[in-house]
Amino acid sequence: MSIDQHLQIQLVTSFEDLVDLKSEWLALEASVRAELPFQTWEWAVAWWQHLREDSRGVRDQLRICVVRDGTNTVVAIAPLILTERPSVGPVRLRYVQFIGADPNITEIRGMLCRRELANECCRLLRAHFAAHADEWDWISWDSLCPSLSEATDHPTLIAGEDRSTFVLPLASDWQAMKGRLGRNIKESLRKCYNSLRRDGLSYSLETLRDPWAIEVAMGEFFRLHSERASQKNTAPHSDVFASMEARRFLTAVCRMLAERGIARLFRLRVDGRVVASRVAFQMGSQLYLYYSGWDSAYARYSVMTTLLAEIIKDAIVRGSTAVNLSTGNDVSKTRWRPREVVYRSGIEVAPRFSARANYLGFRAARSVGTGKLARELLPSFLVRRSEPRGAWRSRPHPAAVATRSCRRVAGPPVVVAIEALDHQV
Repeated sequence: MSIDQHLQIQLVTSFEDLVDLKSEWLALEASVRAELPFQTWEWAVAWWQHLREDSRGVRDQLRICVVRDGTNTVVAIAPLILTERPSVGPVRLRYVQFIGADPNITEIRGMLCRRELANECCRLLRAHFAAHADEWDWISWDSLCPSLSEATDHPTLIAGEDRSTFVLPLASDWQAMKGRLGRNIKESLRKCYNSLRRDGLSYSLETLRDPWAIEVAMGEFFRLHSERASQKNTAPHSDVFASMEARRFLTAVCRMLAERGIARLFRLRVDGRVVASRVAFQMGSQLYLYYSGWDSAYARYSVMTTLLAEIIKDAIVRGSTAVNLSTGNDVSKTRWRPREVVYRSGIEVAPRFSARANYLGFRAARSVGTGKLARELLPSFLVRRSEPRGAWRSRPHPAAVATRSCRRVAGPPVVVAIEALDHQV
């Protein structure tokens, strides 16, 4: 389908066609200088292989929209899926969302697109789905382009929630970097390093880049990540990779991205022992820091702060211009004085009474209390495999997170334009 003679949509609905799209997807990544690992071809392929649903209760179907210009060059890719609940029967919910319907594994979802064509591609996508509005109840438009973000007064578009990443611009060397920091973080760094020296402990940063080495070390990473989630006297953290499906996914995507020189596994060793670990992705000149874990026996040394400082030092030496501290407005990020990048979203409901009723009913079922209880009671085929049931018990409600006080970040936020509607569905 096309709006004008320049842009048209190719709909990809099979995994084989997704695999065949690799070279063009990678070319688009390079041309737009993608900064998020969640926009890569490898992420989409690994997610589909390990986290998609195909059961009686939930079924995902590929609806990837590839936008081509008049020369047949790919200028945008919207990695969308159609989710049905249940997958059989005359009554079901049908909604379109970006690949990444998982419990906080895919932190930012959205379209990969040439910036100068973002608005035009958004309009083309909306026109395409409007022509097939009888096939879906609502669409989660993540990381909205400006034209769609400003259209929240449209009768079928509902404003979503914001999600932010925190980007730390890097100085030319570590001493210059420290000069930018506030007194509190400088004091924290001094205590971290001094505590290790006082106890006669040596430390070193180990960086794994080889695909096989990373794959072998993932078991240790998962152990440390789970241990971090089990800590009681610190900020709450979910064990995001508690399920085998989630672990297989992360192992696979790290291996695939390591083959392109993108994936990293940073490890802090103290007297030769790995006490903290963090997955990261080198996206061009920007390093994206993903999930981490640490050994509780070394909590008094604040090893996660030490690991982050060592990663930043390494990034500076290797010529990175920025470190993305990932999502979550908490003091462990904001005390570094990063720049906030806001991703906005909206929900577009099909122009049918039944569609709006389905959407409102779905939202009500996902509300606090009801969603947690339902998740414990429903049979396993009605929930996503990527999240173990017990994870709900320790996860704070989004409203509680939003109202938690955090330190201000440096400068005004940069609005990119996300609704985390189905990240936990």
